[in-house]
Amino acid sequence: MKKGSIKALLLGVTIGATIGLCACGSSGYTGSNYAEESVAESAYDAKGYNAYETMDAEAVEAPGESAQVPEKSDRKLITTVNLSTETEDLDKTMAQVENKTKELGGYIENSSIYNGSTYSSYKESRSASYTIRIPADKLDLFIESVEEGTNITNKSVSVDDVTLQYVDIESKKKALKTEEQRLLEILEKAETVEDIIKVEERLSDVRYELESIESQLRTYDNKVDYSTVYMDVSEVEQYTPAEKKSVIERIAEGFVYNFKEVISALVELFIWIVIHIPQIIILLLICLASVFGCRAYASSRKKKREMKMRAYMQAQGQVQPQVQPTAGQVNTQGNNNGNK
Repeated sequence: MKKGSIKALLLGVTIGATIGLCACGSSGYTGSNYAEESVAESAYDAKGYNAYETMDAEAVEAPGESAQVPEKSDRKLITTVNLSTETEDLDKTMAQVENKTKELGGYIENSSIYNGSTYSSYKESRSASYTIRIPADKLDLFIESVEEGTNITNKSVSVDDVTLQYVDIESKKKALKTEEQRLLEILEKAETVEDIIKVEERLSDVRYELESIESQLRTYDNKVDYSTVYMDVSEVEQYTPAEKKSVIERIAEGFVYNFKEVISALVELFIWIVIHIPQIIILLLICLASVFGCRAYASSRKKKREMKMRAYMQAQGQVQPQVQPTAGQVNTQGNNNGNK
């Protein structure tokens, strides 16, 4: 086969594939249109060479058959559910959720458990969160089991229809498969090393795109076949009431609830004091030592000030020093007093 023919065929296949991939998403261009243009372009040759004169007509029309949108029953729907629930026994509920998931053929994609802070003595409620994948046809059974075992406080369901995206990707896949087959046929007829390298490079690009598209399809299939459930479970002492109550009932329940909270706070305070007795004793000793030290220091400074003041007054002659009288002076003073 001549070099010019190889280049023309390779160019025709590439142009046809590019046009087909760009037009797959539009409503007026189907896989059949792409196949016909791909064949027409790739069959063209400057010297009138037709590389596909022996091609079966059925192979040309085949890609267009998959471009049709599936019926309603075959639509690709991705379902996501968000659940916020309450339970009086977290361990029991967790075991029920995990067992039910396995029973229905699903699996837990992610989970986390919170048992309260280890740095606080105050009682904190425990909780758990799950990301669960459940077969789409058994999703209702799973939600029913959750409703029976817990109190659902919030529930939301979203459905994403990806049918058109899925069909578009499948059309691109078939177009690339067709191009891959054409390139393999050209590669068999290539004669020069340069032509072989060019065809193999394009063939490698096509196969890389095919792998990427197949990965997208597998991701869609997984999301469609397995619904995603985001579930939060909180352990509570009393379920949140679902129905609206009267004013008197709300006042009574509020009073009882706050009374229990006060009792619980006092109990927690007592526990905290008992736990921290060593620290409290050390703190009290430090405080007492500080008080006595401050008093001793203040008394010492006061005495020093008094002594300084007395010494200053004596130096100025304002205060006579006190001298003890002798025995003779005492007698003389006594006689003088008697004579008087």
